[in-house]
Amino acid sequence: MSDQKLLQQFVEAFQRFDEMFAPDGTPVELLIEQKVDEWDSWRNELKWQPKFIETSPEKLAPLYSRIAGRFPLLYEQLVLSFRWLEVDLKVIRLLGNPPGPDFTDLTQAIFNDPVIADVLIPAGFIPFARSSINYDPICFDLNAMSRQRDCPIIQFEHEAILCHLKIGDYWKRWTSFRDLMTKVIFQDYE
Repeated sequence: MSDQKLLQQFVEAFQRFDEMFAPDGTPVELLIEQKVDEWDSWRNELKWQPKFIETSPEKLAPLYSRIAGRFPLLYEQLVLSFRWLEVDLKVIRLLGNPPGPDFTDLTQAIFNDPVIADVLIPAGFIPFARSSINYDPICFDLNAMSRQRDCPIIQFEHEAILCHLKIGDYWKRWTSFRDLMTKVIFQDYE
C-alpha cells in the first residue's frame, strides 16, 4: 500500500472509533455541514471531520528546533497533509493538529504538560498521543530512528514522571508509526 493511501485510510478510520462531536471553538474548516430541518437543528450535536490541508514543510522548523529532531516520515506527512482535532482511536488518543497557518497548536499540544515535556523531550521521546484509558504519554522514540525515518512507539507510565520527575516504567507498543497506523486501519473496535 502506498504511503498516501495508508495516510488516507488512517484518517478515514477516525470516524470508526470516535463520535467526533465538535467541542466549542472547533475551527469552521473542520465542522460537518448540518443537513437537518431548521426547527430540529437545536437538538443535533455538531460534528467535525479531519480535512486535507497541505502545509509547507518549512512550517515545521520551529517545532523541530524545540524537539531537537524530526518526526517519523509518515507522521510528518500526516501533519503536513491533514488537520484534525484530538481523536480517540481506542488504542491511543492522538493529539490534535487543528487548522492554522503553522503548527502552533500541535506544538502546544506536545508541550501541554510541562512536566512530561521537560522529562521526556530532552531524552528523545516526543509525545504525540496519550493512552485512551489513562494519562500515560505515547511517544516517538527518536533515539531509535531508522534510516527509513520511522521509530518505535513507546508508552510511559505517567506517575513516575509527574511525581518523581523521572522516567519510570515504559513499554514498546509498536515497532513503528507505520505499524500503529496499520493497527488502527485494520482493527475493528465496536
